[in-house]
Amino acid sequence: MKKILFYVVICSLMIGSQVNGDLKSWSIEDFLGFDEVGDCNSGIGDMTSVFAKMKNEQLLIRVTFDDMINRKQDTDNFLNENISIVLKIFYQNERVYFNDLSMVKISHFDDGYNFLRTPKYNLFELAIDWYENIPLSELKFELQVINQKLIVDSFDSDIVENRNGGNAAFVHHGNQGLTYSEVFYGQEPLENTGFDEVLEVHQATNIPGNFHLSGTLMPAAEWHNPEFNDWLVSGINDGYVSMLTSALGQHIMPFVHNDMNDWSVAIETDMVEYRYGYFPKVAWVPERVWLSPGVYPDAGVIDWLGDNWEQHGVEAVILDDYIHCAGSDNKKIHWMNNGLGINLRIIPIDNDFVGMMHYDADAAKNHISSTGQYGITVYGTDWEVAAEMNEHFDTMFLDNYESVLWYSHDNYPAINIWKLDNAIYNSDFNGTTIDVQNGTYGLLGGFDGYGGSNNSWYNNWAATPSESDFHDPKWNYGTVWNDAFGNLMSSPNNSLSQLGWYTLMINLHETGWHSEGEIAGWEHHYSSHIKNSNVFVEASKWANGDFTETTSCFFSDVDHDGGEELVMHNDKVFAVFEGIGGKINWLYYKDGYGNAYSVVGSDIAYWSETNGDYNEGNNNHVAALSDVSPNQQDAIYDIVINQGQGDIVSATLSQYGVSKTVELRTGDNFLDIIYNFYGDRGYVKSGWSPDLLDLVWSGKSNLQRMWGDYGSYSGQRNSSSGATAAIVLGSGGASHNTQFEGTLVKGDEIYGDGIFSFYLYAGYTSSPYDENGTRVVELDALASEVIDDIGPQLISAIQISPKTLNLYFSDNLDAASVENINNYNLNGYEVGIESAYLIYGRKVVINLDAEGYGESVSVFGLNDASGNTVDPFNNFVSVDELLVVPHLVGDFNNWETANHDYDLIFNQNGYWEIQLDLLAGQYEYKVIESNDWDENDWPGVNQIITLENDSQVFLKANCGFYTGSRNWDEYVTHTNPIIVGDFVSEIGGEDWNTNDLTGLMVDTQNNGIYSWEVVVPEGDWEYKVVLNNNWDQDTYGGGANFSINSNGLDATTFFYDFKNNSTYYIQNNSDSLPGDINLDALINVIDVVTLVNYILGQVTIEGDALVNADMNNDSNIDIVDIIMIIEIILNS
Repeated sequence: MKKILFYVVICSLMIGSQVNGDLKSWSIEDFLGFDEVGDCNSGIGDMTSVFAKMKNEQLLIRVTFDDMINRKQDTDNFLNENISIVLKIFYQNERVYFNDLSMVKISHFDDGYNFLRTPKYNLFELAIDWYENIPLSELKFELQVINQKLIVDSFDSDIVENRNGGNAAFVHHGNQGLTYSEVFYGQEPLENTGFDEVLEVHQATNIPGNFHLSGTLMPAAEWHNPEFNDWLVSGINDGYVSMLTSALGQHIMPFVHNDMNDWSVAIETDMVEYRYGYFPKVAWVPERVWLSPGVYPDAGVIDWLGDNWEQHGVEAVILDDYIHCAGSDNKKIHWMNNGLGINLRIIPIDNDFVGMMHYDADAAKNHISSTGQYGITVYGTDWEVAAEMNEHFDTMFLDNYESVLWYSHDNYPAINIWKLDNAIYNSDFNGTTIDVQNGTYGLLGGFDGYGGSNNSWYNNWAATPSESDFHDPKWNYGTVWNDAFGNLMSSPNNSLSQLGWYTLMINLHETGWHSEGEIAGWEHHYSSHIKNSNVFVEASKWANGDFTETTSCFFSDVDHDGGEELVMHNDKVFAVFEGIGGKINWLYYKDGYGNAYSVVGSDIAYWSETNGDYNEGNNNHVAALSDVSPNQQDAIYDIVINQGQGDIVSATLSQYGVSKTVELRTGDNFLDIIYNFYGDRGYVKSGWSPDLLDLVWSGKSNLQRMWGDYGSYSGQRNSSSGATAAIVLGSGGASHNTQFEGTLVKGDEIYGDGIFSFYLYAGYTSSPYDENGTRVVELDALASEVIDDIGPQLISAIQISPKTLNLYFSDNLDAASVENINNYNLNGYEVGIESAYLIYGRKVVINLDAEGYGESVSVFGLNDASGNTVDPFNNFVSVDELLVVPHLVGDFNNWETANHDYDLIFNQNGYWEIQLDLLAGQYEYKVIESNDWDENDWPGVNQIITLENDSQVFLKANCGFYTGSRNWDEYVTHTNPIIVGDFVSEIGGEDWNTNDLTGLMVDTQNNGIYSWEVVVPEGDWEYKVVLNNNWDQDTYGGGANFSINSNGLDATTFFYDFKNNSTYYIQNNSDSLPGDINLDALINVIDVVTLVNYILGQVTIEGDALVNADMNNDSNIDIVDIIMIIEIILNS
């Protein structure tokens, strides 16, 4: 409050004065001259410029300093210092005025003069009552800065050389790949790096900068940091941002054809206009490589660049002074000499000034002040430099840059900083007509061209075999890009061929760049995907109606890499499958109105991890139908065309553990997919880029999430065109797992057990109709069509003990049909079946009525959870022998893996056990399912038995889904399970202590089902079951905990079913009875049937019934909950 009152008083006293702390109240006509920056003999007191004028019988003097304020700390350096300024005014060698003014104070008012010091502008202003009738031009001014009684700086108006001010322009070129980048906001520490730091100082000073974001970095910002693009728009509107244009993908222009260069400049210029509302008149030449055919260095040169600009509104290009403008004034803007009538201006970068900006801020300031009215010095380099990014990290470049910009701000109007769009129209800067010399900047080869030695970088790259090519001999990069160019030139001109141009030109990024003498690894990533533009060419022909067959499935090398892809199309959809991963790398559709869209595939985004057509961990490139578990994304699939012609075509793609059959019918906008994971659970990822061309221009702004009821479909819709890509699961047996995002990609992952089916949709959808904006009628209709009508398949059988067989099926089965022993036929056995039960949803355990062995087993009448009967063509398998009985290894048998003295025995309760007679001591052990250390041992940590006395130890083991190999779902215990949790301390124990026996569970029925009854305190709690008094075995999975809500009054019985590794509880109150789905206070087969019908979508349940259905409290209602209810019924 005191500070506010102080400044109010100051301002009121200044009303009668002509000094007011406003830089804009001074004009260039008032300018007396600059004082050299850095000539001060003290830490403070360095004058930079002096102004004077007469107004209303006052002589006004302005002195600008370079060090009055510390802007980083926002402190006044003159405050409390013994610093003053001595002013002497002479007329005809006679002193007519003298004053010694202390600058410790902010202001001073006295008879005859007053002054105001404005630290935030480094500004000192003095108003002297002046009644002398002497012209200002005849006065001589001498100023001396006194610090600690010593003269530390001085100014004499008679010896000033430049009274015309100085001019400069600042150019920043931003160029990164089309992916997430730290450049916008910096790397740690964020406050000292990043493009934002440079933009902030321009915003704070309102000094214009000339900024370029490449055609790859603009869409990267729009996707990942759209607010940065908005910031540039705001800067344009506020006047401190001017935008440049260039070639879209920052390819090295002289080495490609004129059509390619013309297209690239046109697209980037349009993109600048579209994204920023700015019409650029000045262009940045990629890597400032300017070459001409037939003039050294000319090896590999195809195109002269001079004719690629004016037709796109570009009037000037930025090049280097000492290379391209050798012998010409580097503080002038010249014209390019040519005989073609092209009126292109050449703006030379002042490379000496660039070096000063980075390493000597004072020299840079003096350099600006030296230009005078008729010169302009141009700073131009990569934006990363002043932003202190990457190799420029932790330098003084940003500090120096900020210092020079504030100097330019404080010394206005003596210093003027220009938008180059305006500078080219200032006749004061006009140079001459010059012959632009060939070359590039020195670090890149100078007069010897790109990479030196007559353009060695390009020519070495062009002759290098492509790392994604399979021709024999391999095509080199030069052949690859020329092939793609020729194909594009002959393709129909539509949106898909345009995407082919984007793919070609963006993957020519920094054409042939080298690092440490070799082609850079990241350059190979780009170059290896140039070929993919050919896929868009083929799709453009299909979209144009050039194909003779309406619906077809065939092999063709559509990407021209020397290896064939699988192509499947009809009149609506065009899909291309890569053998790598057996996945859809490209998917297109057309709408019948002349429009075609790419909805899967994002070759324009930067390939940061691979030179081939592989998926990437950063999700920039994730093809549709990518099999991630079992992980076969990089494996080569066996592909068989089942039907290649007709109204229905299909193919099957197979790899170990997975196969998928894809069918396409004439007139459909979807592929019909059937997966088979052979009894295991499989996970499939698909990346969506609906209307890829729009995503490049609009980012995520037009994307809409597609999500059907209960995940019946999931995908993405582009609101600008209606283009949609989605997985339609319906009731086909699969479920949604998660979603993900990369660059220009959003996607979904699904999972299913054994055999399941779904649709892969690519087409138009109408606008969403629900309040969440996620549902559309087209996908609703398709979801209702997808049903699980595929019968389960018998995959394998193994006899794990003389009286026990395990059967493995492709899908989850109906427990009641499993228990009917008449549904099995044992071949070669002389014994019968005593019982059968279901475990893990799709594993059947058959107990024989006596010990015996046979040859095979066949099944009939078994149903899956959807009611489909077992596939009659896949219901018979041979019975395999268990090669190695699970057994213990440990201290008691010297860890001999082939020692079977401690074989486990499979018991009637469905798990393995052994009784050990051990002497007092400590023993470590594991379970192993082979005779070697081949990763079939478990748990991961040795278990420890500690005995104070000779004892019998009873050990139980659950070998998980498969017996005979480790599946990471196995458990072993030699102690009773214990409930641990965050409520145990409330009942007298210790929370989460695995050795606290408060929650000790007991097996009252000796059937492997342990229980513990307790009154859980009121509230929400978490708990878990631990084995062997340690955390080595995660009985929940994924490290998560179970949850429970208790009223604090009724008892809760916790259960742990060792055979199923399932944990659940029953709260003994009338409001909650887990398993009671119909709320009749009973748990019986009616509850099982109701829950099955709910999972199939045939009935709805809610409220308490839904709570009771979630038996394992995992927030999912599935087959596991059904099995747990059946266990309760059987145990009752």
